[in-house]
Amino acid sequence: METKSRARRSALAAGLLATTAIVLCNCLLQSQPAAAQATTQGAAVRAFNIPAQPLAGALNAFGRQSGLQVTLAAVTTRGVNSRPVNGSFTPQQALARMLEGTGIPFRITSDRTAVVGASQAVGGSGAAPAGAISLDTIDVQGETAWGPVQGYVATRSATGSKTDAPIIEVPQTINVVTADQIRSQGAQSVSEALRYTPGVRSEGYGAASPFDVYTQVRGFRADLYLDGLRLPTGNIDGTASGVVDPWALERLEVLKGPASGLYGQAGPGGIINMVTKRPTETPVREVQVQGGSFGRVQGVFDFGGPIDESGQFLYRVTGLARSSGTQLDFAEDDRAFIAPAVTWRPSNDTSLTVLGMYQRDRGVWPYFNYMPAIGSIYAFDGRKIATSRYLGEPDFDRLKRDQASIGYEFQHRFNDTISFKQNLRFNDTDFFTRGAVTGRSYLSGSGEIGRGGIQVQNRADSFAIDNQIKIDATTGPLIHDAVIGLDYRREASKYLFMIGSAPSLNVFNPQYNSGLVTTDDLSLTSYKSMLDQVGIYTQDRIKFGRWVTTIGGRYDRAKSTLDNAETSFAPASRSDQNDGAFTGRAGLTYLFESGISPYVSYATSFQPEIGLDAITGDAFKPSEGKQFEAGVKYQPAGAKTLITVAAFDLTQTNRVTNDILFRQRQIGEVNVKGIEVEAKAEVLPNFNVIAAYAYLDHTITKSANPAEVGRKLFSTPNHQASLWGDYGFVTGPLSGLTLGAGTRYIGSTTDSSNTLQVPTVTVFDARIKFDLEKNSSRLAGASLAVNATNIFDKIYVSQCDGDTMCTYGTRRAILATLNYKW
Repeated sequence: METKSRARRSALAAGLLATTAIVLCNCLLQSQPAAAQATTQGAAVRAFNIPAQPLAGALNAFGRQSGLQVTLAAVTTRGVNSRPVNGSFTPQQALARMLEGTGIPFRITSDRTAVVGASQAVGGSGAAPAGAISLDTIDVQGETAWGPVQGYVATRSATGSKTDAPIIEVPQTINVVTADQIRSQGAQSVSEALRYTPGVRSEGYGAASPFDVYTQVRGFRADLYLDGLRLPTGNIDGTASGVVDPWALERLEVLKGPASGLYGQAGPGGIINMVTKRPTETPVREVQVQGGSFGRVQGVFDFGGPIDESGQFLYRVTGLARSSGTQLDFAEDDRAFIAPAVTWRPSNDTSLTVLGMYQRDRGVWPYFNYMPAIGSIYAFDGRKIATSRYLGEPDFDRLKRDQASIGYEFQHRFNDTISFKQNLRFNDTDFFTRGAVTGRSYLSGSGEIGRGGIQVQNRADSFAIDNQIKIDATTGPLIHDAVIGLDYRREASKYLFMIGSAPSLNVFNPQYNSGLVTTDDLSLTSYKSMLDQVGIYTQDRIKFGRWVTTIGGRYDRAKSTLDNAETSFAPASRSDQNDGAFTGRAGLTYLFESGISPYVSYATSFQPEIGLDAITGDAFKPSEGKQFEAGVKYQPAGAKTLITVAAFDLTQTNRVTNDILFRQRQIGEVNVKGIEVEAKAEVLPNFNVIAAYAYLDHTITKSANPAEVGRKLFSTPNHQASLWGDYGFVTGPLSGLTLGAGTRYIGSTTDSSNTLQVPTVTVFDARIKFDLEKNSSRLAGASLAVNATNIFDKIYVSQCDGDTMCTYGTRRAILATLNYKW
């Protein structure tokens, strides 16, 4: 049976790749001799919704909605208002309507650029208005869902629709953290980059966690995606989960609530999609050196641009090297990373981008450095454990993690209506750790804590492919932005968890190397697992006037196999499970001319559960999620502002819980109701503000153990709030100086038994940056910045998973960064 199953999987993968090869060859053959006749983006029909407004704002909106880079040359926009554009047009038709009556000429110069104010107009007429002032050429960049964002305010996303869509038209909450925000706030990991995002619990395990997989969204662990394809997870403990350095990223996007209607199996809280840096048409040249707290020394680079004069070949390569300590004595955080990418565009309608990545992490790690509540939250004999205390064995403990991936993104537009896109990626993650660890022991005597030896080996290999056919069409008064897709994911994982012995340690006066540490006395868990998932999905965003209806559905088949090897406590066993599920989303949005967009939506999710009900003997069904959400998004015309207010009711059913005899039963249910608010605004070109608040009311409503009913979710605060602002001086003696500051509030949390309360915490961050060009023209492109997180050095506990497994939060860290662009 296993041979036949593997044969079917191989046949499926071969079929998908064969289909790809046929389409790819056909597209490339079409593109070569007919390149001159290829349909350009400038002729493609797109949906536009641009109200009448000052022309500068209208051109920005046109750039975002058309995907074109708009150049404004030799004409002033002061005092000039645009005509409204609402409907389905080519970019040339839309721009002509917008400029009608202004006398300002324009021309579409390529499939990606347009010039407004050109001396010889094509598609427009007339001369510049009387009194026009000749200006230097400036660029109005058209934002795309996969490209960079200037500043903190993103207006488009593909995570919520798998198409390049305006965020205000997606009937679910989407929070975007741009590369500029990551840099300004000095984030050194994906978890840190999400600190100012409402409803996201990103650093629950505090300073000792080298993972991002524990990030919670709306009370549930979020699944991690890279460029729209899921990263490997490995074991449930997340040791082989994907970890991506933020230097590789253009943006982070959080889609809140069930997302299975587009992505297949997923948790109910949402997903986090990381968008990597891509090859660019304009040259990118940047280097950076950084140093700071805990002996941190880091160097990075980012280069990109055209390879040939015609721009048919583009490249991008980013890299990083770091040697660093951490908040914990002896713990290390060393990393080497490189990500090359190449784009080939044989025609305006066809492109192929190959993306690679390799990351190597090495360090000394004490497995979360767990400590008891009495000794961290509360004093033990009048003393608390130092936040820098290393509770493992520095000379013995090790962490090794290697990650590699290779894939591509292929796109081809057949005509104005139909286009094809395919994403493919292979991932390989290899993780190893060993050490003397705490986590199940109270302090005794003069401060002794018991320890044990552990060894964890986890390898995860995954293959993912997503095929999409996009349809842009108009049927009567209806404008369709539809996508039909077929995707496949395969993940193989090997996991070994062994335990041994280690001498106890005095937490107030540690004496390391006091005895032998063993890690292979007993094997707790040893298995091989395989997951195969195939899904077919469709979604249509339908515009009728100012109404936008989003409706989509997906059907998945998932097969999982678990081969348990014999361990010290259990014989060998094998389990096979097949699950199928239909999920979807329906939403309705109304686009007011003022920029206010109210919406409502309903979405569902599923997630396979492995095992058997201890009483009925039935295989577990997938857990399911359903969410009702209503909200308002506000994006005023001509302003770089996006405000989102959302209320939601989210329920997960079919949760696996333990009864009072520790037997697994599938009768659990959790409900989370909440309100989230996020406001991002460029108040002035040099003044940015980010404000966020989240309220979560979470309750276990059903469980096999009656004592759990009514409890709160582990490590999930009811309240979170944050505020960030930065201001850059452009005139006067402080010209070139930028000052930034922020504050973060995290409400109290509880352990899983709800018997231990972790106190609230408020911390403050700050930044100062100076453009060195203001000091000397020879330093053009150079800047010096200093970031401080938790600037007042607040000591706090980040979470407790029981009264012996608490972790400290991150204390003050200061980083100085010297950056140079040319």
